[in-house]
Amino acid sequence: MLSAPMRVLGSLAVSPIKSPPRPHRLLRDGDRIDLDDLHFEVLHTPGHTPGGICLLGHGVVFCGDTLFNGSVGRTDFPGCSHQRLMRSIREKLMVLPDETIVYPGHGSPTTIGEERRANPFLQDYDL
Repeated sequence: MLSAPMRVLGSLAVSPIKSPPRPHRLLRDGDRIDLDDLHFEVLHTPGHTPGGICLLGHGVVFCGDTLFNGSVGRTDFPGCSHQRLMRSIREKLMVLPDETIVYPGHGSPTTIGEERRANPFLQDYDL
């Protein structure tokens, strides 16, 4: 996937995205990333992208384009899956405490509790 920009729409960017030939490390669900005194757990959250992840630690979750304030990630690109995205959100994010702060890839921060209560994309799912 990293070496095939068309599969991830990298060729549509203003400047085509070119990944390094090999990643230093592949992240897996449950892995831990330590940066000085910051510690994050990797949550595998496919759906918006096949290898999507969120990073959880210190009462916050960095979730890229998996979950937004009042919305969820797009699933109309190649390799995306709405069913997988909603399963990821239900099984990995909605199990977190209400007070967990969500930092999406863009847009304003929110909390898990606020999204559970008010996100219209999550209302029809058993969360």
